[in-house]
Amino acid sequence: MVTTKKLDQEELLQILDLLRAEKSDNQYYEVKTARGGFPETALKTICAFSNTPGGGMLIFGADEGHDFALVGVYDAKACQQTLAHYAKNEFNIPIDLTSGLITVEDKHIIWAEIGEVDRTLKPVKTKKTKQAFIRQYDGDFALSEQEEQMFVSARGQSHFDEDAVPGTGAEELNKELVEAFILNRKARSTTLAQMGDDEVLLRCGIVGRSGELTKAGLLCLGIYPQQYLPNYTIKASVKKLSRQTGRVRVTNVRSFDGPIPTMLSEAVQWVADKSEELVLDLPDGNVRSVKEYPPIVMRELIANALIHRDISPLSMVQDISLSIEDDRLILSNPGGLYGLHIDELGHTGSKTRNSRIADICQYVFVPDGSNVIEKLGSGIPKVIEELTSLDMPTPRFIDGGIYFTVILNSVLAKKPVVKSIGLSGGANTDLILAALKEGPLSKAALSQLTGLSAGKVKYAVEKLLKEKKIHKIGKDRSPDTVYALILDE
Repeated sequence: MVTTKKLDQEELLQILDLLRAEKSDNQYYEVKTARGGFPETALKTICAFSNTPGGGMLIFGADEGHDFALVGVYDAKACQQTLAHYAKNEFNIPIDLTSGLITVEDKHIIWAEIGEVDRTLKPVKTKKTKQAFIRQYDGDFALSEQEEQMFVSARGQSHFDEDAVPGTGAEELNKELVEAFILNRKARSTTLAQMGDDEVLLRCGIVGRSGELTKAGLLCLGIYPQQYLPNYTIKASVKKLSRQTGRVRVTNVRSFDGPIPTMLSEAVQWVADKSEELVLDLPDGNVRSVKEYPPIVMRELIANALIHRDISPLSMVQDISLSIEDDRLILSNPGGLYGLHIDELGHTGSKTRNSRIADICQYVFVPDGSNVIEKLGSGIPKVIEELTSLDMPTPRFIDGGIYFTVILNSVLAKKPVVKSIGLSGGANTDLILAALKEGPLSKAALSQLTGLSAGKVKYAVEKLLKEKKIHKIGKDRSPDTVYALILDE
């Protein structure tokens, strides 16, 4: 995430080194050559950064096509003036933009940091095209009308979970779940304990004044919520990569439905069934047998996705997706983080767009007898604590504004075998060498297995070829070309 401050030369060069390693721009940094004038494409990049959590930074005067070499801008003063004009005049609202000049070897480099706008003002649009953009990795992508409306619905506190579901009534409730909920709820409230069961369901937002179920009531305690909300499901699959062709084969496709406690329990069990059993040597000297993706971790992550996903009408055409891809697991749900930034996860109180669902789920049991959630804000800290205690990789969180994704590498992704190879390279080359320990691989397969971008794989492979750590099998630029370790005799 970009933080507002004056950029200095050392930091600029570090950013360019990062982009060279990745062989491309990324989520937070975009480079423009700007030798012959101000680039028109900067307009949509500014727009995209302003809509994207964390904002971003533009760098003018470096050439991505030539390994991010410094070339200098056409006119430093004019470039900054144009940026200031754009920020104030070219969008439907003024943009928070700070710029500065850095001179390196007589080359004038202009940087411009664009702050994320308040969610109550999103989406930002260009005046000329009336189009909104968002940043996705190294590109600026136009928002669809549906995606724009997802931003609009996130401007204030959401109450979509309290909306009545037409055609529903108490007969759509799961009796066992309801009985357990009422018992649990009354046990923790002397006020509710004095009420009849029907009034408890009303006061707790399960049933509305009309007698129809609320979305929250149906999703948490319904017999089959998908009869009315068909896309409130988890779509799961296993994606295996061919080590030779780099093509992905999708297997074990599943769709988890039913009420939230049922989806949660079944999805966690599915991940456990697909996970390897590992024996770990822990830092404290103990040995522990654990799943590749520990159930306690998956329980918290999947519960978060179910409870915090966007349920506004336009987002309800999307499912939660769960995929296991070789050495990592990816979980993604509609709707970005609500009311906080990525770096605040696990360090501050939880905020939720679906407060009624979150409240109900604290008193709803899954089949093993535990609550769906213990208390708001406890999930991510528990995930970090558990993975850290096992010396396993902690998750990577991605807030895309209109989606939220968790990437969890299995312990296998740490590739401890590389410690015995005797490397002189960096972490990326370590990962490449560890992957090749199992046999020859294409660049596409290396990218999938290590989680590295295609640019990072290419850079690491070229470095290892020069160091004679690996050799190439096949012709240049052929998709069938693979790389293998050079073994010591």
